[in-house]
Formats: sequence, structure tokens, C-alpha cells
Amino acid sequence: MYLDPVSSFSPSICGVIDADADSILKDRLWRQVRTAFPDLPGSRFVLEQTGGDHLILIVDEQRAFRFPRHGKHGLDLEKTVLERLGSCAQVTIPQYDMVDPEGCFGSYLLIPGVPLTSARFSTLSTVTSQGVIRDAVALLKNLHGLDFRNMEPSGAWPRMWSPGQFAERLRKDRLPTLFDRVPTLTVPVECFLRRYQRDQAHREVVLHGDLVGDHLLVDEHTGCLTGIIDFSDVALGDPAHDLLGFWAYGTRAATQAVRIYGEADANPTLLARSRDQFIRYQIDLLFEAIAEGAGDDAIQKRSSALAALLADPHTVERHT
Repeated sequence: MYLDPVSSFSPSICGVIDADADSILKDRLWRQVRTAFPDLPGSRFVLEQTGGDHLILIVDEQRAFRFPRHGKHGLDLEKTVLERLGSCAQVTIPQYDMVDPEGCFGSYLLIPGVPLTSARFSTLSTVTSQGVIRDAVALLKNLHGLDFRNMEPSGAWPRMWSPGQFAERLRKDRLPTLFDRVPTLTVPVECFLRRYQRDQAHREVVLHGDLVGDHLLVDEHTGCLTGIIDFSDVALGDPAHDLLGFWAYGTRAATQAVRIYGEADANPTLLARSRDQFIRYQIDLLFEAIAEGAGDDAIQKRSSALAALLADPHTVERHT
């Protein structure tokens, strides 16, 4: 029987655990792996628990085992999507080649590369950066082109929240904390949300669900895209959601991404909707920094960046 690895040790979804409990949890997960795969060798283990819906145990810097958190998405749908996508993807993606008999956790070989942070993107040549965007968007077009009606998840397809649902959560659960800490954001955020909550997609596609820099891997030396990872948030929703991450690299990068994607979807509101999703994502990140007790400098940096986004003429014009 599957033993939930976080129920006894994790006091919050963020998995803030002391060193001893961390070691105990690694041992516990490794015992589960060895029970399912007794011939698998392993001597070095790294526990990654920043994911909100899963834990990752990395074994010998070669293989990752993903353990969905209790109540979160299982592996079945992610595995199915990756298998379908793998037949047409030209970018390397995870492929589960080891899944425990009960289907409660699974493993794939690590994809080499480093996360494409904004700082790293800024060092790339124009040719290289354009190639990264082109290759990433090509993967998105293949993903969004999958016929979800021919894939049968266990239960209903998960759906990404709509802008209205995101706005409702922000107002109910997050804005009081955010405005108490950064009151100067009260008016611009409220103005933004009034418009954002009315954004509507004209079609529904299979989303990656969390396509940000941490999940775009590039070669540390050449800067070329080596893979795209973490499809654990796969769901149906607005294609603009999967384009929000490109805004972290600047307007030019986001515009290029949407232009390339436009070969598959030329909806004239796609660029603006993706930018709205990015702003909403930045509001969420600022709230999480405050809730997790980040230092004043970190909060000031995030709040200043968000204020600049909200004051940008493109935002003001779109939301008047």
C-alpha cells in the first residue's frame, strides 16, 4: 500500500522540513523505490520539495523519482500526455520508464541542462535566444495540438483556473496580506484585476501548466534548449497561460513567441492575454514571498517590478 511520504513530515505545502526530518524522508522514499525496484542501485540522493504538488528524489544525479503529494495530480494523465507528445516532439521531454506497480510514483532519466533564468537569457546571443524561443514554441504547438478527446484521464480532465477564478482567489485569500505589506499596490492591482477577470479564451487546449524559466533547460555552454520538464500541472485551458513565461525575458521575447505560435493560433488578443497572465503570476509570486517570510529586500524588489509592470502604458491602455 502506498504510504504518503509527506503526511508525517511536511508542516506545509512548501515542505519546510528540518535537516533530520529531511534525511528521514529521503530514506523513506528510497525504501519505497527499492521495494518496487529491488535491483536499482543508488548511493547519492537529493530531495527536491519545492514543487507544490510533488516531491522529487534524485538518485545518483541520473534519475528522478516523482512522488505526487496527497490529494494532487497522479501520474497517469501526465504519463499519457508525455507519451503522446514524445512521438512528435523535437525537444527532449521526460519519459517515464519506471513506474511502481500501483502507479503511485514514477521515474525518468534526468535531462541535462540548467534553468533558463532571466539573467541567463540576457547573456545569449540574438541567434541563440531566437532559437530557444523557436524550439520551445514548437513544443508548445505540438502539445496544444493534442486531441484531448482521445485521451482518457481517470476522472474528468483537470482545468486551469479561468482569469475570473484567479481574480477571486486573489481578492479573497491574498490581496489583504499583500496590500497590508505593500499598500501602494492597492489601486493599480485592483484596476488590473477588473480587466483581467474578463479575459476569455476562444479555445481550450492541453496545457503544460507551468512553463516558466525553471522548466526550460538549456546547455550551460551553448545556451541551446536541451529540454522542457515538469508536466505535472498538465490541464485544459487558455493557450495564453503557457506563453506567460516568455514575458520574463522581455517584451521582444514574448512578442516573438506569440508571433511564432500565431502560425497555429492567430487570435489577436493572444499577446495581451499572455501578458495579463504574466502580471497575475507576478502578483502570486509577491504574495508567496510575503507569506513565506522573505526579507525586505526581496519583497521590495518584487513589488517594484510589479509596480513597473502595472504602470507600463501597455497595461494602462489595455485596462482603461
